[in-house]
Amino acid sequence: MDHYSISPRPVSLRLAILGALGISSVPIGEALAEPANNLVEEVTVVGSRRANAVDTVAPVDVISVEQFQSVGAPDMDNMLRSLVPSYNVAQQPINDESTLVRPANLRGLPPDNTLVLVNGKRRHRGGVITFLGDGISDGAQGPDVGPIPTIALKEVQVLRDGAAAQYGSDAIAGVINFQLKDAADGSDFEARYGQFYKGDGATSQLAANVGLPLGANGFANLSFEFSESDPTSRSSQRADAQALIDAGNTAVQNPAQVWGQPQIKDSMKFFINSGFELTDSVTGYFFGNYATREVDGGFFYRNPNTRDAVYTDDEGESLLVADLNPDNGISCPAVPINNDAPDPTALALISAGGALDAECFVFNEASRTDCATT
Repeated sequence: MDHYSISPRPVSLRLAILGALGISSVPIGEALAEPANNLVEEVTVVGSRRANAVDTVAPVDVISVEQFQSVGAPDMDNMLRSLVPSYNVAQQPINDESTLVRPANLRGLPPDNTLVLVNGKRRHRGGVITFLGDGISDGAQGPDVGPIPTIALKEVQVLRDGAAAQYGSDAIAGVINFQLKDAADGSDFEARYGQFYKGDGATSQLAANVGLPLGANGFANLSFEFSESDPTSRSSQRADAQALIDAGNTAVQNPAQVWGQPQIKDSMKFFINSGFELTDSVTGYFFGNYATREVDGGFFYRNPNTRDAVYTDDEGESLLVADLNPDNGISCPAVPINNDAPDPTALALISAGGALDAECFVFNEASRTDCATT
């Protein structure tokens, strides 16, 4: 069975100094204020061009920290799937790098049709162009929200309506805005553990958040998360793999092709959000994140005896054998394939330790492992 191991290290960083610059002389607090006789329960930053908008035509879901804490899912994608209507994401057991950067769909549209914001700023796209995404996600390159630790969030605002007229073509499906915690004091700690009733897929997670003052008028809010997840298998043995085992090949695994969630090792996520007032009209902010993890999952099973043009000749009736010394007058024997298994007598001549081992090379003699690193 082929395996792949992927170790991404996505890093994003933002630093900005915002000034009035003559754009507006109205303080932000006054722009968002309502008349004294009205009580404002929530203020969102998506869904309207108006700075003081409280009512919006399009519905905006506001997901609080308490709602995230009530969901048992260990990662951001699964939490959003549980809390946001029409947000769909699946675990990809065999799907190349989409097993790592899972394509998420809002309102049944491709991942790159949803605008993802962090603190109201566009988040960069992920490093994977999705393939084998069941048609919807094929060719899409959407942002990866997986590196965002849930403990770093103050709230999440979701505009479940097309907003391309306001934000551009990447907001055709809607907008998701992740608001990071901005407390200058206090701390939180979370620990999670769980597994499936079958006894596999054990997942452990530790997360911490701390708020620190940054001078007299600033804050630095730090979040860290570490997690690991064991693989699961909901597979049965393939008939062609079992036939190869019955023919005497003891190197075939059972099951040869695994369907289930991959193993996730050493998943670490770090996020910093900070801000400070330089003057009464100038405010600076800084936020960024670093994340790394290793994912090890199954891949498609390939029969080492019957894969045309790789391990067999063009007709697929015999093994592909190379003559390493074509000028010495010694010819390599043909190795016919019967019932998915090579002829044992002919194979013994050219296999390791055989009489013609130094003369002939059979292409299924070495094990293969597919690896990809980003």
